[in-house]
Amino acid sequence: MNCQIHGILSLVLIAAAVVTALAAIFPSSLFWALIYITGILASSLIIVYSFCAKCPCRHTSCGHVLPGALTWFFPCREEGPYTLADAVGVVVPLVFLIVFPQYWLLSHTVYFMLFAAFWILAAADMQFFVCRGCTNTFCPFFQGGCGKTQETE
Repeated sequence: MNCQIHGILSLVLIAAAVVTALAAIFPSSLFWALIYITGILASSLIIVYSFCAKCPCRHTSCGHVLPGALTWFFPCREEGPYTLADAVGVVVPLVFLIVFPQYWLLSHTVYFMLFAAFWILAAADMQFFVCRGCTNTFCPFFQGGCGKTQETE
């Protein structure tokens, strides 16, 4: 299976986790569910700008497909090593996506277990399949990739 199929699968798993979180939040509070939805959208855009917009693979072989396509809508960023600001632009939104719904998820054991399982499966899929097929040598998770690397282009 190529890395793009796994990239799409990992995005579907993350979407399933988000829907699970919303299912836990929504019955308690429409307001907080809307805050989470807004946070999801903002977090996704921040991650794409902070990380994907600097990736040399974004327009040719993006493993996740959709984030690479979304980078066309952002200002051009020079490909190169990621900075501390780029790392913060990925970590803070991810922490929000995972931590924000915990109050509601912990009230519903099944939702909590599903949410955790979806995130763990998505992370494993990315680490063992998507990252292995990626040629972004600037990425902290770079594992050698398949095909061309930055040095051979």
